[in-house]
Amino acid sequence: MTSIRNFAIIAHVDHGKSTLADRLLELTGTIDKGKHDEQMLDRNPISRERGITIKLAPVRMDYKNYILNLIDTPGHVDFSYEVDRTLACVEGAILLVDATQGIQAQTIANTYKAIEKNLTIIPVVNKIDMPNAEVERVTTELKDFLGIEADQIIPISAKTGENVERILEAIIDIIPGPDVEGEVTSPLQALIFDSYFDTHKGVIAFVRVFSGSAHAGDAMKLAIGDRLFASTEVGIFTPDLVPIECINDGEIGYIVTNLKDIHDVRVGDTIIEQKQTQGLPGYKEVRPMVYASLFPTDTNDFENVKKSIEKIYLTDSALEFKAIYSQALGPGFRVGFLGLLHADVIRERLEREYNLSLVLTPPQVDYQVEGNTYKEPIVKILIITPQGYVGGVMQLCEEHRAHFLHMDNKNQVTLEYEMPLSEMISDFFDQLKSITSGYASFDWELIRYEHVDADKLSLMLNGDEVEEFSQVVVTARSLEVGQYLTKKLRELIPRQQYEVKIQAKYKGKIIASEKLSPFRKDVLTKGGKTVGGGDVGRKKKVLERQKEGKKKMKMIGHVEVPKDAFMKLFKK
Repeated sequence: MTSIRNFAIIAHVDHGKSTLADRLLELTGTIDKGKHDEQMLDRNPISRERGITIKLAPVRMDYKNYILNLIDTPGHVDFSYEVDRTLACVEGAILLVDATQGIQAQTIANTYKAIEKNLTIIPVVNKIDMPNAEVERVTTELKDFLGIEADQIIPISAKTGENVERILEAIIDIIPGPDVEGEVTSPLQALIFDSYFDTHKGVIAFVRVFSGSAHAGDAMKLAIGDRLFASTEVGIFTPDLVPIECINDGEIGYIVTNLKDIHDVRVGDTIIEQKQTQGLPGYKEVRPMVYASLFPTDTNDFENVKKSIEKIYLTDSALEFKAIYSQALGPGFRVGFLGLLHADVIRERLEREYNLSLVLTPPQVDYQVEGNTYKEPIVKILIITPQGYVGGVMQLCEEHRAHFLHMDNKNQVTLEYEMPLSEMISDFFDQLKSITSGYASFDWELIRYEHVDADKLSLMLNGDEVEEFSQVVVTARSLEVGQYLTKKLRELIPRQQYEVKIQAKYKGKIIASEKLSPFRKDVLTKGGKTVGGGDVGRKKKVLERQKEGKKKMKMIGHVEVPKDAFMKLFKK
C-alpha cells in the first residue's frame, strides 16, 4: 500500500501545530473552510482556552489518490510520552518552528526522538506573516541544526494558508510509504497508541496496523495478558470515528474491543489474532512522576469526587489514584500525575466538568524507599536561552542542586544539566522564566533514581504531627525548608485562644520552631469598671486564673488551620 503516508506534526508549545492541522484538513477537503471551530483537533475545551494540545489526535485525509494519516501531537513536556507513542506509528514528521521564536527546547527533544526512530523529517518555518518574524535567522538555525540546505526548509503561514500546499506535496514526495510485508491474509498485528472508554461500546483502541488486517467480528486478543475479545467495529478518523469494512497493513484506525476496563487495553500493547502467541514489541508503560493529595472542600462531596475521578481515569491511562483519610481535611485521594500541568488540567476538569470544589495539596515527587534509605528521581534538563542570560541561568541551576553536563552556543545557548526532580517541580521553571524575561525554553526527561541523604520532615502543631504538611526532604535542604515552613505557618494560621507551638522535626530532632501568641481577653475590666479596684493582688489572681484556663484549653483544643493555608504554605 505505497499510496499511504503516515506522519506526525512535532514542535514546541504554541508554534502552530493545531492551526497547521486545520489548514491541511481544509486543503484536502476533509473539512469545509470556515465551517468548523479553530484548532479542530483540540476538542478538549481546556486545550482550546490554554492554546495547547494536551492529547494526541489522529485524522485521515485523502489527497491526489493518497491516504494521508496525520497524528497531531502535544508540545508540552508533561505529555511528551504521547509524542513517543505517535512517532512509533508513523514514517515521517513535520518539524514546525515558529519564525518569531526559533528553535526551542522541545523542538530539539522531539527531533532527536524522530531521528532515533529513523523518521523522514520535513522542516517547516511557521508564522512568516507575523511583523516580528525572523525567517532568515530561524531558517539558518534549522539548517545548522539538521545539517541540511536552506531550500529544503518550507516557509509557511499556517494562519493564512500561505505555502501550506507545498507541505502536502512534500509529504507525498519525501515521506516513504509504510513497509508493507506479506498479504492481507498475514496474521494481524496492530500496535495500540491510544485508547478511550465509550459507555456503549467499551474500550476503543487507536491502532497502527503493522501486519494483516482487522475486520469487525474478528476474534482477537491482547498480546499482554492474553485478554480475548471479539471486535464489534473497526474504522478510521475523519476526525470523527467512521466505521469501515476493514483496516489493513500500514493503516491507522480504531478497533472497538467491547472490553469494559480501559486498563485492560494498555497503550503499547499489541492486538493480535487469537491463535498467535506474541505481538510487536511495544513501548514503556507511562508512570506518574509527581503525586498530590486531593480533597473536597465539603466532606459530603467525597462520593461525587470518587465517581468523577473514576470517569476521568477511564480516559486517562496515565492517572493513578487511591483513597486516603486526613485528620485535617477528611476523606480524599492520593493522585499520581505526569507533571504539574497534568495535575492542573485534571483539577480544572474535575472542578469544571463535575462542578466540584477541591483542595489540591502541592505535588511532590515519588521517592523510592529501601529500608531507611531513599532514592530520588534524577532528570536531564535541556535549556535554551539567549546569550545575555546564561550567567543567571547557570547560577539558578547550581542553586537547585543541578550538575552541569554540556553547553553549546552556536545560535542561542543550549545548556544541559542533571537535576533532582524535586528541585525542578518546586519553583525552578517560574524562576527560569523570571531570570530570562520569558525567553528561555525548557525540556526534561527522567533518566534514573539515585541514593540521596534524605528523610521525612514532619511539621507539628502543639506536638501533633500534621501529615498534610509533612514531606520528604534532602538533609542539605532540611534546615532551610524547616525554617521557611514554620515561619510561613505562623503567618497563615489564625491566632487561637491559646498559644500554638509550630515545630519542624527532622531525623528525630526539632530543627525549627515558632510560636503563635494567643488572643488575650481583657479580664481586668467588667462592665466598664476595673476588677478589684486598685488591688494589685486581686488583678494577679484574675490573670493567673486566665493563664490556667488557657493551659487547659491548649490541652484539649484543636488548632484551626484554614484550607487555603495548604496551598499558600507551599507557594513560594
